Amino acid sequence: MHAVPVLLLTSNVGSMFEEGHKMVEAWLQSLISVVTKYNPKVLCLHFQEVGGKDSNNNAPTMDSFINKFLSLEVLTEFDRGRVHLDNDTHDATLFTALGTLYMFHKSLPSIYTWNFVEKIYTPVYDRQVFINNFKESQCLLRIKYPKTYFPEQKYSRKGYLHSRYLIGSKQIDLVNIHLFHDASNFVASDNPGYYSQLRRDALTYVLEKLKADNPDITNNPCYIFGDFNFRLNTKDVVEYLCGGTKCLEERHTNGKLRRLEFLRTTDGQYILRMELKKFDYYDMGRFTMQGGREFRKFDQEYHHFTGELHELPVRFPPSYPYSEDLSKGNIFLGTRCPSWCDRIFASASGMKAIKDSPVEPVYNSLSPDTCVGDHKPVFLAFTLRIDDKGPPLNGSVSQTLNELDATFQQCVQGINKVLREPYVEN
Repeated sequence: MHAVPVLLLTSNVGSMFEEGHKMVEAWLQSLISVVTKYNPKVLCLHFQEVGGKDSNNNAPTMDSFINKFLSLEVLTEFDRGRVHLDNDTHDATLFTALGTLYMFHKSLPSIYTWNFVEKIYTPVYDRQVFINNFKESQCLLRIKYPKTYFPEQKYSRKGYLHSRYLIGSKQIDLVNIHLFHDASNFVASDNPGYYSQLRRDALTYVLEKLKADNPDITNNPCYIFGDFNFRLNTKDVVEYLCGGTKCLEERHTNGKLRRLEFLRTTDGQYILRMELKKFDYYDMGRFTMQGGREFRKFDQEYHHFTGELHELPVRFPPSYPYSEDLSKGNIFLGTRCPSWCDRIFASASGMKAIKDSPVEPVYNSLSPDTCVGDHKPVFLAFTLRIDDKGPPLNGSVSQTLNELDATFQQCVQGINKVLREPYVEN
């Protein structure tokens, strides 16, 4: 048994594709830095919002990104991999805009991926890229939430992807997930349970379906990482920041609320301006001080799943929403209350594998001062203990290996027979 360095990373890349090549280069440089530092032998990337809001027009940027990613010098010794990008916008009932990029180092033993159709392990012996043609890859499940789970029952680019790999004899399940966002700051402030309940229902659906479809999933490490869109309790945050202030309301001509402005009573200085898609606190840098520790008490959504999902302590600043201006990489955008949307969770067995790591695991965000989009990538580096045994021999795999072995033995016997016979010149 030996230890294999693993790097899990999740990144909402919507604005990266929309802003073009400059942001792509910045993102790739951030990836290079973390791969160089932690030197993983298993690299697992989860993307959300692949292609951005205009996936069709951004397809060339996506193709360029994949070519650059696979050509990175730090990945030259990763000789096996699977890339799946969902950019198929034609069917709203299936489209998730999710992507998985899994790369395996040449020093690793045999890698197998689970075929969800044939229910067997199949070897991973090269690099393959699947864009939209998910039907050609039976080694990944693309699941859209039922329509009734979506806000106002309107489909959006949300869902999850499920993959299963075998490294030596260590089976790991990997789930890329994207949950619903807060569409209105007013709703989030007045009724903080509305959006959080939608996310809770969808995540409950995912966890229950994973267990129902894969009864053995609790026996092996499972890692669920992506954009959970978990938000701080906005109502409590506003009260905490603006207690004792004077609140002014501004309304549209139709009577709907347009703006809330909280003013300090002593001098009239504005503290917070809030609109439908604006959260402008006068000192946004406060959310990043000491990794945002002051505001973690408002990060409550994941508490409902503490029995099933496990997370290392969060000591990095909120991962969303940052400015998309390339010169303002460490400045919040001012559209939403900063929150830890991007997370990496593990099952009980997955967390045990992390804590059994002979090297101290690292859970952090990337690019604190570099603009890589409105989300900061979040990563987990740890070491996974594995051995070199192959996959458990299930039906078809066992039969195939036995047939190959029998054929090989027949060839050897034939060669030996020829070698034993005297040579006769014709």
